Amino acid sequence: MMDSDPLFVVAIDFGTTYSGYAYCSKDDFQQNPPKVHANTNWAAGGQGLLSQKTPTCLLLSPDQELLSFGYEAEDEYSTLAVTNEHKNHYFFKRFKMKLHGIEDLNEDSMVKDELGKPLPAIEVFTKAISYLRQHFLDQLDSLGMEFRDDEIRWIVTVPAIWSDTSKAFMRKAAVKAGIKSSQLRIALEPEAASIFSQHLKTERSGGKLSVSGPGTRYMVIDLGGGTADITVHEKLAGGNLKELYKASGGAWGGTAVDQQYIMLLTRIVGGPVMHRFQTEATFRVS
Repeated sequence: MMDSDPLFVVAIDFGTTYSGYAYCSKDDFQQNPPKVHANTNWAAGGQGLLSQKTPTCLLLSPDQELLSFGYEAEDEYSTLAVTNEHKNHYFFKRFKMKLHGIEDLNEDSMVKDELGKPLPAIEVFTKAISYLRQHFLDQLDSLGMEFRDDEIRWIVTVPAIWSDTSKAFMRKAAVKAGIKSSQLRIALEPEAASIFSQHLKTERSGGKLSVSGPGTRYMVIDLGGGTADITVHEKLAGGNLKELYKASGGAWGGTAVDQQYIMLLTRIVGGPVMHRFQTEATFRVS
């Protein structure tokens, strides 16, 4: 049960390849539901680019303290690798989908960083969510805005095909990251997209999309970095949605395509050469 009516809703999109967050105030939603703000201040390193998302990369010190996240983590790790100082640090990249492959997932489950060093998965995910949470709070502070914990509703999105155990794991990580359980909701990614689409308008007609009519049945296909989620919904009278079929899909996101390229290169140059390249070569040129 939620503590109170929130003044702000913040959604953390913890993606396989990229992550970010968006937020909406209660007043904005009441006046214009699609008016959702996304953080656009992720700076893409030395490239001078700004993005609404940042790579899901986490850099920890040798004593497992959080050093940086996203583009900053990539840049710092690359700098450490140039002088061969990176081996004692922990660098996790695209680690979200590792949950999908862990049997009997629990708080003692481990994940390995890019060099194969293990850490408890709960700690890795907690640090990542904690960073995104604090980044938003710092943004509010920079704008001179301050809210109590019970005035902010937090949403963490997860793939629809994930097991209940994986969803519960993400909730535990979010709570350990400082989000009150009573102010937290876990949302399925395609369902969030489906709900948002009810408020969109087409430029051609000036009216709402056809999916907004009661009785309309439609398919939502979420093609992400780690998973492909497919759901089929029906719009009901009164604004509710009905799930016609259980969500289906699999680990068929963009990273699966990347893995096929790696396998192809491995067959061409051989396993030892590929392993040396992956463990010793710097992965980013500044």
